[in-house]
Amino acid sequence: MEALEEIMSCMIDENISVIFAGYAEPMNRVICANEGLKRRITKTFRFSDFSTTELSQILHLKMSNKEENSPVYGLKLHDSCIVPVFAAAIDRETTEKLRNSMNGGLVDVLLMNARENLDMRLDINCYDPETLPTITMVDLERGFDLFSNF
Repeated sequence: MEALEEIMSCMIDENISVIFAGYAEPMNRVICANEGLKRRITKTFRFSDFSTTELSQILHLKMSNKEENSPVYGLKLHDSCIVPVFAAAIDRETTEKLRNSMNGGLVDVLLMNARENLDMRLDINCYDPETLPTITMVDLERGFDLFSNF
């Protein structure tokens, strides 16, 4: 409550904008926790959860990240991992409840799982420069198996 009161004191200044972001139900509890806060929030925006196609597009965007600090730095997607094919796999391998609860974070976990599968799949004697850094559809599909923990 102290933190909310401190935030509200800043909201009096017309030159300051405060943005609250989070999932709908927890944000509603925060806003309703203090009548003064509820009165000061003049605009709200609700965004739909990502579709399977959008999740597939996010995966492709993340895989195109060439920065060295990226968890997928140096890796690429196999040509068979096109957006509609992977979107169908997401739809087939996950529930709507899982997709909605993880939203865009689903892609991060899936890429981590796929990368682990790639590491296990490769033979120590693999010298093919195209195979080594390539995440395949098999890697992605096996990555779904690890979602049972969620």
